[in-house]
Amino acid sequence: MIYLEVTTSCKSVRNTGIQRITRRLFHEISARTPVTPISWNKVGRRFQRLSRGDLANLKTPFRGRSRPVGRPEVRGENRVGDAHRLIFRRTLWLQNEMGPDDVFLMPDIYRDARTRFFRDLTVQVAGRSVAIFHDAAELQLPSLYPRAGPGFRNYIESLSAFDLVVCVSRSSQEHLQQLWAQFGATPTKTVVEPWPVEFAPIERNCATTTSGNLIVCVGSLEPRKNHLALLAEAEGLWRRGLQFNLQLIGRADHSFGGKITRQIRRLQKSGYPIEWLRHVPDEILHRAYRECRFTVYPSLAEGFGLPILESLWYGKPCVCGGNGALGEAALGGGCLIVDQTSVGTIAAGIEKLLNDQETYQRLCREARARTFRSWSDYTDRLLSHLQTLRGKRSMMLAES
Repeated sequence: MIYLEVTTSCKSVRNTGIQRITRRLFHEISARTPVTPISWNKVGRRFQRLSRGDLANLKTPFRGRSRPVGRPEVRGENRVGDAHRLIFRRTLWLQNEMGPDDVFLMPDIYRDARTRFFRDLTVQVAGRSVAIFHDAAELQLPSLYPRAGPGFRNYIESLSAFDLVVCVSRSSQEHLQQLWAQFGATPTKTVVEPWPVEFAPIERNCATTTSGNLIVCVGSLEPRKNHLALLAEAEGLWRRGLQFNLQLIGRADHSFGGKITRQIRRLQKSGYPIEWLRHVPDEILHRAYRECRFTVYPSLAEGFGLPILESLWYGKPCVCGGNGALGEAALGGGCLIVDQTSVGTIAAGIEKLLNDQETYQRLCREARARTFRSWSDYTDRLLSHLQTLRGKRSMMLAES
């Protein structure tokens, strides 16, 4: 049995990168082997089984709720909801449930009481534990996340208690190992398994270049995504007479999103062609990729850079940075790499792809020529890692 932690993917319709990946992971693994999805209750500090509503959110998050919203997590991810869950849902004690051949799989980021719980997990359970590590961008950018330190450090240290950590890029693996050394944590085994980028094949076959000037930026409205710099540079281009429409897609961070939405409203009142589509269902996201001329991803730091690869899947070039995992995503063509930390470089990249047809067409060809990892391949590799851990555990028990 695989016990899959799906807390942020089942409580609400939130469907940003990690949640989208977790949902597809549940779908792919459950088609091959028994899976029990479980959710952490912050009020009760325990794992619980999913209700029918939770399971529906996990499988089809936008059922009957296709209206875009700014903060999708407000409905469901709160203490009142967890208090209700504590009363009406069954508790699952991993210490009693897991056998030697079982695996606990944690695909999300956490900074609550789970940091202590997972440190004890390997001692208390008979099975094995695996975490998927995305990034520690908040520790890379302390000026943007001044309150992230203690909670994120506890998260990083707790990862060393897992039997295996699967990193989504070589950059994230290197940063994790550096942080373990910095914090004095005893490192555990790590492997690199990049996320697959695979939609339905027919969608990629239908993707074509466009003659319009729509530019799309996909990403949550939070500090490291660098939207404020993008908006400032887009405004400069509009003032100079450059013709293009800008669409932003993504949920708004509760503490920072307001700064960005205020700038969006100011630009709209000034008559500039900008839209914030908010947090949208996949069909709207895919339509934006199909209809845009290219995308821009000004993020300062990432563990993987999924929107870059999604853009390339549709044959659409992306203006992005080349540092860390962003550079890994851009490797192979289709991207116009800029120094997104320097003033004017994002604007220069946008202007180049709007005016330089030779460069634009070359990047389109490169994007269409890119190959991407399939979910079948990723799931095979992940289950192979889990099976190896099961085998080692059984050998240890036999020897004892």
